[in-house]
Amino acid sequence: MGLSISGTSVLVKPGIISGGSITHECPLSRSVGYFLEPIIAIAPFSKKPLNLTLKGITTDDKDLSVDLIRTVTLPHLQLFGISEGLELRIRKRGASPLGGGEVNFLCPVIRQLKTLNFVEKGKIKRIRGIA
Repeated sequence: MGLSISGTSVLVKPGIISGGSITHECPLSRSVGYFLEPIIAIAPFSKKPLNLTLKGITTDDKDLSVDLIRTVTLPHLQLFGISEGLELRIRKRGASPLGGGEVNFLCPVIRQLKTLNFVEKGKIKRIRGIA
C-alpha cells in the first residue's frame, strides 16, 4: 500500500493482508494519523490480528490527531461489529520537528461487517469534547 505525500491518492496492490506485529517509523512530514487512517479501513480483514506500532508526530495541523482517531473513528468501527480487541494506545506524544511519538494500534480479525440501517432520525443526546 502506498500513500502520496499530498494525500490525494492511495495505491493498494491486490494481495493478502497478513497482519501480525509491525513497527513503522513515519516520516516527519506527516503525522501518524495520516498513515493510520487507511490502515484502519483494511486492518479488520487481515489474516491475523494486527499489532501496529507507528512512530513519529502524533498531532499536527494537516492530519487527524491520534486523539481524534481514538475518540471518534474507533467508536464508529464498533457500530460495524469491530469491538473486542480494537484499541489505540498512545504510548508517547511527539511534535514537529523532532517527532518521537509512539502509537500502538491493535485490531482483531473479522469475517463480516455488521450492517447499519439509518432509517429513522434520532435525537442528539449529548455533545462532548476534549480540551
